[in-house]
Amino acid sequence: MRVAVIGGGVSGIASAGVLTRTGFDPVIYERADTLGGIWARSYPAVRLQNSAHQYHLADLPWPVPPDEHPTALQIRRYFETAVEHFGLDLRCGHRVEEVAREADGSGWRLRVEAAGETRWERADRLMVAAGQYSGAQTTGGFEGAERFGGEILTEREIDDLAVFEGRRVAVVGFGKTAVDFASFAASRADRVVHVFRTPRWLIPKHVLGLHFSRPFFARASTAMMPCWSHALDWERRLHAAGGAVVAGYWRLVETLFSLSRHRAAWGAPAGARERLAAVAPAHSLVGDLRSALALAPDGYFDHVAEGAIEPRCAAVERFVPDGLALATGERVECDLAVLALGTRPPTFPFFAPELRAALERHEDGLQLYRHLVHPALPDVGFAGFNHGFLHLPAVEMGTLWTSALWRGDLTLPAPEVMEREIETVRSWKRAHVHFEPSRSCAVSTRFQQHLDLLLRDLGLRPYRKLPNLPAELLMRYGPLDYAGLVEEYEARRERVGRAAAPLQPLALAG
Repeated sequence: MRVAVIGGGVSGIASAGVLTRTGFDPVIYERADTLGGIWARSYPAVRLQNSAHQYHLADLPWPVPPDEHPTALQIRRYFETAVEHFGLDLRCGHRVEEVAREADGSGWRLRVEAAGETRWERADRLMVAAGQYSGAQTTGGFEGAERFGGEILTEREIDDLAVFEGRRVAVVGFGKTAVDFASFAASRADRVVHVFRTPRWLIPKHVLGLHFSRPFFARASTAMMPCWSHALDWERRLHAAGGAVVAGYWRLVETLFSLSRHRAAWGAPAGARERLAAVAPAHSLVGDLRSALALAPDGYFDHVAEGAIEPRCAAVERFVPDGLALATGERVECDLAVLALGTRPPTFPFFAPELRAALERHEDGLQLYRHLVHPALPDVGFAGFNHGFLHLPAVEMGTLWTSALWRGDLTLPAPEVMEREIETVRSWKRAHVHFEPSRSCAVSTRFQQHLDLLLRDLGLRPYRKLPNLPAELLMRYGPLDYAGLVEEYEARRERVGRAAAPLQPLALAG
């Protein structure tokens, strides 16, 4: 079957690699002139929040060791290698403008624009890999912007950090981009004021001398993660009966993260503790365990302690000619305002208006069954809408799950059952995870629960490090733990035989 993969970012490439190995014929359509998605248009000096150890395809380790937290260029070069390694048909500069079902319902027609010409192409299946961060930048809609005498920029409009040189800068927001820009500006600008309504938890790069991924990506830690569903019986019982244990674990983690922040006050000038208190969250960490959870940039807390970054915990009320007016009555003078407020929910402009309206109607994004398929579109897969801290294994495993569906190995529940499970997950997230425009199309820190569930759906073993029990519990999980999974599934498929009854996805178990 020909599969049209819409999007040539990391999710589209990862998905196409699995489709190729499971007997499909994927063609990747990328509207930009180069692969990489957000990594092709990212701001200067951005780095992967995750470590290189956690960020590669399961069967393709980094051919050249990158930095511990790779740069955008290193990531793009890695995926150029992946395209060549898997022999993928990647068509850059090809914009999918419209998709429509064939008249007989046997597949899809795609209207594709390339080099100024438009043509129709056909596919049996669609894999939407447009990205959960593909939406437009949020600008806040602040009044008075037209009267502001300085410059207003969003992250996608900054292509050189020299823009901060000698400026009075106000950075608005508290996600990864905001804390990055505040840190970049601190050593370049005359003044940096960081304005935010709510301070968020930031992950320290090292905890007790260990890279944060070592303790927190081990199953002993991920098992403590509250989630909408636990595929493992012992984990489900832990959360049902061991509330005090789980709560105590997260209080310990909060203490360790807080120590990282407090350490910046040691030897800092007067006022350091007050400034650091302004960036200390008053809420629990668990609600911030979402896609927007950010790694603390190198030096951010030190800059705050020293006064190079001046924190202001207040809402922006409006722009004034010389800066920002805050809801507290304070005015922040600046000549450059950086609005780092995130992106709007993903959009799907190539679908018909009525279908697009159904997919885009929620302010926190698209919630799918298993984060992979929509009940009304079983011949359309979604890659990358299960974004999490083991993103690439999740995309690969999600594609393996989708390919099993398309090959008839896996059968979906009735549409009304899928809709109920979708609403269960959406409601759980809204009750337990702080708002973000991509909340519904992410698994974020619940990556282990998500991967375990997909593996069990496919009849594969979720414990990837056994029989080494200490390693299973205490060693961090990474893509290499899922190496050979496609071949493992194909061997199972051959062993069981196609005459066997189709696999049935597990019902959600809280």
